[in-house]
Amino acid sequence: MKEKKLPGLLWVLLAILALALLAAFLEFIAVPLIKQAMAGTEPAGTEAALPSLTQAVESRSPETPSRSADAPESTVPTTAAPESSTLPATEPAPSQESTEPLPQPTPTDISVGPGDVDTKAYQSGTVFISEGAGYGAYYFGESASARYCEAVSLAARNLEGKAELYCLICPISTGVMLSDRVRTDLGFSDENQAMAWMYEHMDPLVHAVPVYGALKQHNDNYIYFHTDHHWTALGAYYAYREFCAQKGLRPHELQDFESYVYPGYLGSFLNYSNGSAELKSNADTLWAYIPMGTNEMTTYLADGSGGYSKCDWPIVKDVSSYDSGSYYLGFVAGDQPWSYAHNESLRDGSSALVVKDSYGNAFIPFLVDHYEHLYWIDYRQYRDWCLWAGVEDASISDFVARNSIQDVIIVNNIGSTGSDDNLRDMEQILR
Repeated sequence: MKEKKLPGLLWVLLAILALALLAAFLEFIAVPLIKQAMAGTEPAGTEAALPSLTQAVESRSPETPSRSADAPESTVPTTAAPESSTLPATEPAPSQESTEPLPQPTPTDISVGPGDVDTKAYQSGTVFISEGAGYGAYYFGESASARYCEAVSLAARNLEGKAELYCLICPISTGVMLSDRVRTDLGFSDENQAMAWMYEHMDPLVHAVPVYGALKQHNDNYIYFHTDHHWTALGAYYAYREFCAQKGLRPHELQDFESYVYPGYLGSFLNYSNGSAELKSNADTLWAYIPMGTNEMTTYLADGSGGYSKCDWPIVKDVSSYDSGSYYLGFVAGDQPWSYAHNESLRDGSSALVVKDSYGNAFIPFLVDHYEHLYWIDYRQYRDWCLWAGVEDASISDFVARNSIQDVIIVNNIGSTGSDDNLRDMEQILR
């Protein structure tokens, strides 16, 4: 019996059907499975849950601050300061952990700097002048210094278990810029020795932040003004790096900041020297570095009638329209009783309180990037503000409790440690 054979056309149709089924299997089942296995994709639906890397930002001002250059701060710029005072509020890029080691504290036993001024100084008014720069007097007094140490130590003891207390005494230009020979000829005390004595006489709970060594070894840079009693923003930056070394933070590099630049600054020494022609002919240039996390703060400004007005203000403001003697007011609106900055680029709840005099003004902008909540008060005005605001307890301990503060940072120049008025103001709140 003969075997029946399928017609040739039927064989063709069956082959076409098999190929179609194979193609469908590859397209809709096999290939997606292979791609998912190779790419390691998450299950469907997770992409929408990932946070966006870019968020809405505030409207930008037509002009923005100039990017600071790598040139040393003593280089006078050829362009005028920018007119805008608003930093674009862009979301920071995701940070990458640096492999570089954290900075270590600078040794304090540095007595000679590369830029020591060794020309004999002469007096004009209450200012001493050498090589076109003014210098103030500092005399160590043990009893006054002991009062300062006890006030700081009392605050640290009251905060034990609640907050850490850091103390940063700022040397004035006399102790950092002048050679030992010139300083000794003027009869002024050794500021490095004085600060070492004070740190040694504080309670061990106090975290000392010595900055003299870092400043002395960089005194060939523009770290103090010629015509003003303050340090420059560069001087404050070196102190900020020392704080980071003590705290275990990674400081920003100076070239990463945007800045304002103001040539022609004539500061307080011009008045104290009875208008010295030498100082007037050696006007300063003021640099102000803008914090990256936020440049917005809330503060209270005196209203002229014994009260205060609450207002929003730039942390570092464009003051190019101010007179040439007021450029230092561009830092944190000057000496105000109570100020606060919320750095929304952080979400870690970190918080600090800076208790300061005017030396703290140029220091604070560098701290903003390291705390979600940063408060600062001027110890000379805070108690009066509390009376006006109805705050019954003006103590630092109460402030820490009310605002969940983790770090208290005292920043004042060394002259304040010997002033009876300043010590009395400190004692009233450092408790």
